[in-house]
Amino acid sequence: MSELPPDAAPSTPLKSMTSEQVRAFLSASEGTHLDAMWRIMAFLGVRPGEAAGLSWDDVDFANQLIHIRRALKRGASGELFIGAPKTMQSVRSLDAPAEVFDALRVRKRVQNIERLAAGKVWTNEEGLVFTTSVGTPTDPAKNRKEFDQVVKTAGLAPEWSPNSLRHTAASLLSDAGVALEIVADQLGHKDTRMASLHYRHRVRPAVSGGTMMRQLLTSVEAST
Repeated sequence: MSELPPDAAPSTPLKSMTSEQVRAFLSASEGTHLDAMWRIMAFLGVRPGEAAGLSWDDVDFANQLIHIRRALKRGASGELFIGAPKTMQSVRSLDAPAEVFDALRVRKRVQNIERLAAGKVWTNEEGLVFTTSVGTPTDPAKNRKEFDQVVKTAGLAPEWSPNSLRHTAASLLSDAGVALEIVADQLGHKDTRMASLHYRHRVRPAVSGGTMMRQLLTSVEAST
């Protein structure tokens, strides 16, 4: 999702999943290779490249924070590399719920198994969270295929893309009454203009983005 130029006219909002659809997607995602990636994107609204470029140094288990500092990008000749995020405002630290860190712990165990199996061919100089079985960065095209398979398993229509999770997080937060300033900060936007043009909803007191997404996506049984 790019920043809008100052003279840009409001555009038609992109389609957003409902909270029920996100829950179905995450349920279908459980146990898959990129489960943690999809949960990071769904709960935190980060860009696909930001999630794919996440390193273990960016994951603060102790304080339950995810630091967005880099992004996976594709060069002019098609090569994948780790570079700076999209804008200065994209560098941010986001609180994340336990579901995200649980998935990351699973991912870390799986990656350790992959590293031992790969032996000398293992390469992960960037310390990336999401890698192939030999430690190289994940390919966005293959990630998209895995995403599409989860969508299919969840019984959802094939109309979604990985970036839909980012848009959905912003839309659900805004619809729940989170202040546009918080939504903009969550997405890494420089101001509220993008949020106000695409996610204009009634505003209530600001709350933590990650915590609110947990409330929206986690079913809590009523106590008896």
